[in-house]
Amino acid sequence: MLSLAVSKGKAFDEELELLQKAGYKISFKERELSISADNLVLWFLKPKDVPVWVEGGVVDLGMVGLDILREGKYDVLELLDLKIGKCRFSFAHPKNKPVPISKVVIATKFPNLSKKYAEKYFSEFEIIELHGSVEIAPKVGLSHIIADLVSTGRTLLENDLEEMVVLEEFSTYLISNRASFVMKYEEIEKLILKLLQALGEEDNFIFHIMNTSIDHL
Repeated sequence: MLSLAVSKGKAFDEELELLQKAGYKISFKERELSISADNLVLWFLKPKDVPVWVEGGVVDLGMVGLDILREGKYDVLELLDLKIGKCRFSFAHPKNKPVPISKVVIATKFPNLSKKYAEKYFSEFEIIELHGSVEIAPKVGLSHIIADLVSTGRTLLENDLEEMVVLEEFSTYLISNRASFVMKYEEIEKLILKLLQALGEEDNFIFHIMNTSIDHL
């Protein structure tokens, strides 16, 4: 049986809906960590744990946001863009308050991504890593700007912030352990086809499989 780690984050409901649309009958209690759905074992994990489990071979596959994959460094295969959990990574600053010309202090949950883009936009900067409430950092004087994920933009508006620039766009991806992709190729191939059919993109099946095979080599 294939094992799949599902991110219990913002895209969780969309992930389950996609799996159900792909033909998997999913029924579970809120606190359950793992269930079986047809020939698939599902694990429900915190988003940041998904690529760790996949890379370590604890599970064969995972559904996780591309933002997490880009922030960390994981030796996994990115098999398929699931077109769900869409968001953008942006710099944002308080409205009607200019960004200083000198050193810019950036509050963020994504220090690596923020550093990557700050080097392109600012001559001097400092990164402050936070684990929550990033949007209030400029208000309390902790930073000049923030670097964060934006989906609807509602949180920014509620905190009198506006986007300076969209740095990158993300969505949820299906990822695979490298060894599993070889050992369980046929099973993974069937799963990908089901997901593509659920997405209405079954015509791209050969393209996805060939590209992934090339990446694996």
